[in-house]
Amino acid sequence: MSLSFIQTFISLVFTFGGVVIVSHLLTPAEIGIYSIAAGLVALIQMLRDFGVSEFLIQEEKLDNQKIRTVFTINLLIAWSLGLALFAFSGAAGRFYGNSGVSDVLQVVSIVFVLLPFGAISQTLMKRELEFGKLLRIRLSENVIRSCTTVGLAYAGFSYMSMAWSSVVGIVVMVAGCAVWGWQYRVTGLSLLHWRRVLGFGSNRTIADIARQVGDQSANLVIGRMLGMAAAGLYSRGYGIVNMYGSTFVGAINGVAFPAFAREHRETGAAPQLFLRSLVYLTGISWPFFAAGILLAFPLIRVLFGSQWDAAVPLMRWLCAAAIVGTLTYQCNQFLVALGHVGAVTLIEVKYQLVRIGVTIVAAFYSVAAVAAVQVLVYVVATVLYYRRLRSYEPLSMGKCARALIPSMAVTMTTCIGPAVVASWPGLIQQHMIPALCGAVAAGCAGWLVGARIVRHPFLEEFRRAASRFPRCNRVLFG
Repeated sequence: MSLSFIQTFISLVFTFGGVVIVSHLLTPAEIGIYSIAAGLVALIQMLRDFGVSEFLIQEEKLDNQKIRTVFTINLLIAWSLGLALFAFSGAAGRFYGNSGVSDVLQVVSIVFVLLPFGAISQTLMKRELEFGKLLRIRLSENVIRSCTTVGLAYAGFSYMSMAWSSVVGIVVMVAGCAVWGWQYRVTGLSLLHWRRVLGFGSNRTIADIARQVGDQSANLVIGRMLGMAAAGLYSRGYGIVNMYGSTFVGAINGVAFPAFAREHRETGAAPQLFLRSLVYLTGISWPFFAAGILLAFPLIRVLFGSQWDAAVPLMRWLCAAAIVGTLTYQCNQFLVALGHVGAVTLIEVKYQLVRIGVTIVAAFYSVAAVAAVQVLVYVVATVLYYRRLRSYEPLSMGKCARALIPSMAVTMTTCIGPAVVASWPGLIQQHMIPALCGAVAAGCAGWLVGARIVRHPFLEEFRRAASRFPRCNRVLFG
C-alpha cells in the first residue's frame, strides 16, 4: 500500500497545482462549462466499463478466452459510446444553451476510442497486485495531463484545455501499458464467454449508472437551473473534496478491491481486511475534511483567488458530507468483491434516487442548499450499507465503532491548530498566507502527535512509505 501512497502524494501535487493555476486563468463560467460536460461523460463512462474491470478481478478462474471476451465487449461498447457521444454532443449543447458543452464532448469522445487498449491491461495488473508498474503508468499520466492542462489554459484554450489534456492523458496511459505492462496485453478477440461477462456486467452497470447519475446530479441540475457560473462555483467548492477522493481514496481503492477479492478467494477473511482499510481511510480522511471545514475561506482565497469566494460555504458543506461519506467509500467494492452485486445495485439505486430528489428540490433555493443536502444523502447511504454489512460478524456496529475511536481522536488533535487560527480575530484577514501555512503545519503536527498517542494503525503504513525516503523518515520518526 505504501506504493499507492507515494503515487497519491506525487499525483496530488501535480493535480492540485494544476487546479490552482487553472482557477486563476479561467472564470467560474468557463470551469462550469467543462464541469457539466465532464459530468455527462462520467455517466457514459459507466456504460463503457460495463463492470468488466470488476469481473476480471473477482473471477476465480481466469483464462485467455475470458480476457479476450472482456476486451472485445469493452471495445465494442466503448467505440459505440464514443460515436454516440460525438453525434449527440450538439443536442447537449443546445439543452444547456452553450456550444462549449458540445465542443468539449466532441473532443472527449476520442478518449472512448483509445481507452480499451489500456484499461484491460491495467485491470489485469491490479488483479496480480502489480502496483509498481501501475505506479509508473499513473504517475506519467497524471503529471503529463496536469502540465498539458496548465500549458493549454495559459495559451488561451479556455475550457478546452481540460478536454484536450484528457485525451493526452489517455494516450500516455496506453503507451505506459505497452511499455511497462506488455505481458498483460490482450492477444486477440473473442466472444466465447459473452453470456457470463454480460450477466455480471449488467447488474454491475446498473449500480454504477445509479452512482454516477447521483454523483453528477448536482453539477447537471445546477448548470440547468442556476447557470454556468453557479456550476463552476459548485465545482470549485467540491474540487478539493473530489481531488482528494480521486487521488487518495482512489489509491486505497485500487489496492483494496483486488485485495478484498483475493482475501475472499483464499482465506475468507475479507471482512477483517475491510475493517482495517476503513480505519486507515478514516484516519486520514476525517482530519483532512474537518480541517477543510475550518480553513475553507483562506484555502479558497489563497489558492483560487477572490473570484471564488462564493464557493467557501459550499466547500464547508461538502467537506461535512465527505466526513460521513468516508464510511461508505469502500462498501460498494467490498460487497462486489464478495459477489453481492445485486445487493450493491439495490442500495445504490435507493440512495441515489434520494440524492437526485433532494438535489432538485434544493436547487430551487440556492447552490448552497444543494451542497448542504449532500450531508443527508450520505447519512442515508451509510444507514443502507451498514445494515447490509452487519451480517458479517467482524463488521457489527459495536466493533466498527470501537475500531474508529483512534480516527476520531486523531481528527480532534488535527483540528486544534486550525481551530485556533480560524477563531483568531483578524489574523486570517491581515496575514492570510502565513496564517494558512501555520494552520496547515499545526494540523499536520497535531495529526502526527495524535496518531502516535493513540497508536493509529495508519501510522505504520505512513512509516513504511516514509522509509523509502530515509531523510524524511528520520525527521518524522527519529
